Amino acid sequence: MFVRRSPAIVLSLVLSSAALAMMPSALASDGGPAKDVDDCMNASTYKLKVSIDEDGRLAVVGAVFSEDDDYWSWKLRHNGDLSASGEVKAREDIDRSFRVVRTMGNFDGPDWIVFRAENERSGEVCRGELYY
Repeated sequence: MFVRRSPAIVLSLVLSSAALAMMPSALASDGGPAKDVDDCMNASTYKLKVSIDEDGRLAVVGAVFSEDDDYWSWKLRHNGDLSASGEVKAREDIDRSFRVVRTMGNFDGPDWIVFRAENERSGEVCRGELYY
């Protein structure tokens, strides 16, 4: 049986490139911290950072920088499961922002962290995700 290697190699390269293009931009490649910074729906911005603490657990920091001092509800998900949630008021004394800091278990394989915050008055949503 005769198999043409060139088309098979080209096809595998194309499929590999497509798979990599679909991966999220915020991946931790060397075990260092992974960061995601982006705009929210309106004028606010958010930052999500995941790193390993001294106990080997994931240290997760989610922050929102908003234009007001409204109340926000927030959630942190780890591999699809709710890990933590709460409400917080954006602080006027620190640029109308808030920060949520939590530790999570560091499971075998990649960890998928999602941070979501919603302004309870305006409905603005900030959402970020990282694979670590």
